Amino acid sequence: MKLQIRNRSLTALGVLVVSVTAAVGGCLAIDKTAEKAYFPKLEKTREAFLASIGKTSITVFPVAVRRSTITYDDNASVTMAEFLNTSGLADATASDRHVPITGPWRMNQARMWRESAKEFGEYVRTNPIGTRYGLLPEYLGGKTEAVGIHAYIVDAEGTVAFQILLNSHWEEFSRAKPKTEDECTAVLIDVLRDRLKPHASQKP
Repeated sequence: MKLQIRNRSLTALGVLVVSVTAAVGGCLAIDKTAEKAYFPKLEKTREAFLASIGKTSITVFPVAVRRSTITYDDNASVTMAEFLNTSGLADATASDRHVPITGPWRMNQARMWRESAKEFGEYVRTNPIGTRYGLLPEYLGGKTEAVGIHAYIVDAEGTVAFQILLNSHWEEFSRAKPKTEDECTAVLIDVLRDRLKPHASQKP
């Protein structure tokens, strides 16, 4: 199965313009006012999550693959859990539960990203996990190549703690040009390693 790519500029979130920067660990950075409005606890929860790398636990959910319909990649959750375990980043467990994503496909990728993060948080709040954090990857695509790769990490209360958004504007994505779900998973693993490993290495 393959996915389709379309170059789409990241437009506005509401009335606030999105800015892209590598300074937020490969994530989408929005202006501080917007960030606090959408995810009021994110700064605190992100700090706590990064401080826990190497000694925390994570439930990895199957990838939500979004095209005209949504399917799930169960194998990817096993692959990512193995990566987190063998790399020493977390005590990870693969889940077979499919997180329902009901938001519509939008031209504004950043808005889809925000809506999916919110839905995942609500799912974890109402469907408890036995770990400190939950991870949901999300791939966007169609027929030939990937549009984007998202990942959402929430704490056990469903509060967003860390997010990743990748598309053709990011070197990691444009260099790999992922087409299949396995290729998207490989890109996401590389990005998670780059973003999280430095925090694990800071542990005494």
